[in-house]
Amino acid sequence: MQMKIPASFWRGGTSRAVFFKEEDLASYDAPTRDLIILAALGSPDPYGRQVDGLGGGISSLSKVGIIGRGGDSDPAVRFTFGQVDVERPFVDYLGTCGNMSAAVGPFAIDEGWVPAIEPITPVRVLSTNTGKHYLAYVPVRDGQAETDGDYTIDGVPGPGARIALEFLDPGGSTGGRVLPTGHATDTLVLESGRRVTVSLVDAAAPMVFVLAEELGAGATELPQDLDAHHALQQLLEDIRAQAAVQLGMAESVAQAREKVKAIPKIAMVAPPSAYHTTKDAAIGADQVDLVSRMISMGKTHRTFAGTSSMCLAVAAAIPGTVVHAVARRALPDRVRIGHPAGMMDIGAKVRPEGEDWRVESVTTQRTARRIMDGHIYVPQSYLQGKPWFA
Repeated sequence: MQMKIPASFWRGGTSRAVFFKEEDLASYDAPTRDLIILAALGSPDPYGRQVDGLGGGISSLSKVGIIGRGGDSDPAVRFTFGQVDVERPFVDYLGTCGNMSAAVGPFAIDEGWVPAIEPITPVRVLSTNTGKHYLAYVPVRDGQAETDGDYTIDGVPGPGARIALEFLDPGGSTGGRVLPTGHATDTLVLESGRRVTVSLVDAAAPMVFVLAEELGAGATELPQDLDAHHALQQLLEDIRAQAAVQLGMAESVAQAREKVKAIPKIAMVAPPSAYHTTKDAAIGADQVDLVSRMISMGKTHRTFAGTSSMCLAVAAAIPGTVVHAVARRALPDRVRIGHPAGMMDIGAKVRPEGEDWRVESVTTQRTARRIMDGHIYVPQSYLQGKPWFA
């Protein structure tokens, strides 16, 4: 027998997620809630396909959002993001998602939680994962969030209505500092003894940036080629895990590999360079301010994660970071990132403040679409705490 729980299925930017309302999960304790989410996405799947759920087999398509109405003390809509591991029974709530953040405003408007005001409705959202707020400026028509439009995103096949996102004071999302160690660059000593220069930056999400050249890469490779380069992927994971320890997110590298998978994410960066996208479109070096490839949950991201792109834009504005060293500053407060599917333009207002930096805001533009409403069916054994993988 299966139980059914209301849910909806959304695309936000270049990601997809199952959305639940807080009220529909309120009667379940945290372990049962996570089992419901695992059943919805089809995790764990040792074959990496999530064939028994709505997940897509890669990190950008294996996500969940829990959305709540604003309260008296804070009227902002609440957004709790979960990154669902494809192959293991694990939901990580340590970070948030810039792409799926774009879908929260339309969801709240369509549910009647926020009055629809044409032509643009601002929706204030609290990301419960980070304790930070952002504003979503949602196009509205006839009392509902608009879907049709002419705004395109590299990595999404069709156009949609442009949703502007303004992340307010996103610096220090986990520890309070934009430069968590107090340095623009740090040297990590890996378990192998190898020394690697990195920049640890925390804005919207904590990130580890490393020069592609130092790893023998170019940051212009296609995702499938990077995923097939097992030695490089292992090196990147070694760096990421060591950074997690440095940031105080894990007590050991082993723990970081097993329990702290979603953040920090790691990205290789390089100066502007010509390359071909996953659609074999030519990108000229003059079209981007730097090129980068990001790893998420052990796989190369097919585009670039939203919060990670914001952090990269902040890092590009801070002298001394490895990102600033390779980035061309064509426009003030903006950076054009060359990623596997094309280019994305991110704005960041950053200024020095004492011994650290202040990020006033980071802005980006996304599209979003409700794909389906209905119910998630969950086997009774899951609700009894006895899933097949226990």
